[in-house]
Amino acid sequence: MTGAQNITAVLSETMATEDSVHLLGESLPLSPVCAPLLIKHAERCHLLPAADATLIGVAIGLALAGKKPVVELAGPEALWGAIQQIGQETSAFSDEFGITMIVRVPLGPAAMDPSGMLADLKHIRVVSPAEPADAGSLIESALGSNGVTIVLEPLSVLGTSGGTSGTDLNARIIEEGDHLTLLAWGSGVQEAKKAAKTLRKEGISSEIVDLRVLAPLDTETVGKSIKKTGRVIMVGGSGTMMSSTINAAFLRLESPPVQVEQSTTAIVSQARVATQY
Repeated sequence: MTGAQNITAVLSETMATEDSVHLLGESLPLSPVCAPLLIKHAERCHLLPAADATLIGVAIGLALAGKKPVVELAGPEALWGAIQQIGQETSAFSDEFGITMIVRVPLGPAAMDPSGMLADLKHIRVVSPAEPADAGSLIESALGSNGVTIVLEPLSVLGTSGGTSGTDLNARIIEEGDHLTLLAWGSGVQEAKKAAKTLRKEGISSEIVDLRVLAPLDTETVGKSIKKTGRVIMVGGSGTMMSSTINAAFLRLESPPVQVEQSTTAIVSQARVATQY
């Protein structure tokens, strides 16, 4: 199944057993994830005007009423119109109310990286699948967790099939290496894999960590990998993520940590520099 089909399967199964799950969006009939659910669960699929603040506001109301709203935004730019509600109005969700709310954000190839915008919202969980099979798993985990989860979904993951799924919300090492740690998420994981293949031909062994959860960062897995290799390149992400990474293994760093764009060329170039130390 594709990443979109995996998410649909999880939502369909959950909606069949829990009447608390509601889907919201401005173009649900066009959504590869939600369109198949419109007929079967029409009463819990809410097609709303293209006003992002309104979408989040309605979702917050549903959540406070004991429902589990799943919002599909048009893209990362839509977060600008919704950030006030997400940042302020949901701040007590986890501790005081113990409710569940999910915001799905598709990411196109040239889309802005919203991780920096979300980095300082301490009560928000941010996740991103790098493999189609894991897309459904992260939604399933979010549906079973209290608080607000924002899911950054690369279109390359939604439209392809394969990969493996995770059963928790931890980072995972997907390729072992000795000289360098590549921390990546979403579509950046594929770029890291391509870079690692190129670097291997040059005698540089890269360990790739699929972060899966951008906030809160799994510093235990990240720190363990960096302590092993002594070097780290973060592919994409925010300054807050980089700060957490440095703190996780500062005394074992053998070269300056580097943050690069999600590009194979950029990763390879910086890896060559890092391994000269």
